Amino acid sequence: MDAEVTMSRVLLLYGTTDGHTAKIATSFANALREHCCRVDVINASDARNGVDPAGYDAVVVAASLHAGGYQRAVKRWIRAHATQLATRPSAFLSVCLGILEKRPEVRHQLDAILESFQVRQGWRPTTVKIVAGALPYTRYGWLRKWVMKRIVAKAGGDTDTSRDYEYTDWADLRAFALAFGQRHGLVALPAGTPVPGPLATRASVAAA
Repeated sequence: MDAEVTMSRVLLLYGTTDGHTAKIATSFANALREHCCRVDVINASDARNGVDPAGYDAVVVAASLHAGGYQRAVKRWIRAHATQLATRPSAFLSVCLGILEKRPEVRHQLDAILESFQVRQGWRPTTVKIVAGALPYTRYGWLRKWVMKRIVAKAGGDTDTSRDYEYTDWADLRAFALAFGQRHGLVALPAGTPVPGPLATRASVAAA
């Protein structure tokens, strides 16, 4: 008889405001699932302290950046489990539109926000990736739509509020997921599977 295959278990906890980070979390999880990895995708708002990372081989946290901060539920959960998170491979997916900016000062600001986030939560993920998010204008109320249009206009972005814009590079996100899984022995990829080079421990920029 063939030996029973032991599947790696990954927890993917996410925080979302407009729903796009949930889509990113699902895409990341599906990339790993295709290679015999069990991934539990859980909204931080539903998790509280009851979701224990102790039963997982690795943990991925995804959260979106709004007004310089991430979802409170994500931050509370990380603080509650920081000790356990430090004992296993982990990744943080920071979803934001700022990565589309080319100005050095914006990149420095994003690095500063990430550094402050890690210090305050007491968690240093194994790797961090900034992922371009989305502009769901049609889902905004009139005030937020007006504010976002003004912000985006200053950066030279898309301002037609009658439609939505999605900037996530899905192929790059999938490649990152597979590289993370391969690096930490969570998946066994067939020979010739294209994956990016060694994962950086600092922010790795997603293509827009």
